[in-house]
Amino acid sequence: MMKNTTILLLFTFAIGFTSFAQNQKFKLGLNLFPNYCLGIVSSSMNGDDGVKQVIQNFETWKPSISASVFVEYQLKENAFLGFGMGYQNNGEQSKKKALVFNIDPTTGQSIFDPSQPSHAKYKYNHHNLEIPVFYRHLFNDRFYGLVGLSGIVNLFNTRTSIYYYTEKPSERNTKIDNSTDFRRLNLSTNIGVGYDLLQKEKFTLYVQPNIQCAILGVSKNAIINRNPISLGLAMGIRL
Repeated sequence: MMKNTTILLLFTFAIGFTSFAQNQKFKLGLNLFPNYCLGIVSSSMNGDDGVKQVIQNFETWKPSISASVFVEYQLKENAFLGFGMGYQNNGEQSKKKALVFNIDPTTGQSIFDPSQPSHAKYKYNHHNLEIPVFYRHLFNDRFYGLVGLSGIVNLFNTRTSIYYYTEKPSERNTKIDNSTDFRRLNLSTNIGVGYDLLQKEKFTLYVQPNIQCAILGVSKNAIINRNPISLGLAMGIRL
């Protein structure tokens, strides 16, 4: 239901602003942001550095992807103000770890059982509605810098368990993640430097190395919290 609502909102947004794109001061665009994301671990209590270090050693960057439609308004020759709406995915994943179910008491070694998984990995995904507002400044006719702030609405969260076997294919199981009281509303900062690859009369194709970081943790009240940070290469089109 939430996915359908998000798609409807994006479609309505794009249709509603198509007429603005007819004005030379307005540009309608589509942005795709493949990235790697990690939850920066924080704690609300002193003395938890050891716990934070264990978590940081256990987790690693997760491939993610976000997409949005946007509208830019030309403030002056080299300055643009934009806002949009889109889908944001972030989170983190664990490293692939060996599983031990039984120990041989005489040798202290793990007992191999082919019916049990030998390794496991876990992925944590936050599915969000993103509402970006940004300022884009041209350095010359192709290079530009971008800074912005996004409103984030958390739609739902999932946890995917992946189990690896030695004698059969891996198993994947995805469930809704209710492990904490997830924060419904958040903000994230956006910083990028871009380059217009192709400039035509009716459209422009661009690429933009980008960094995005959540201001607040994903949980409302967890002692150990995470602030998602995403690094990637945005790409898109302006009409």
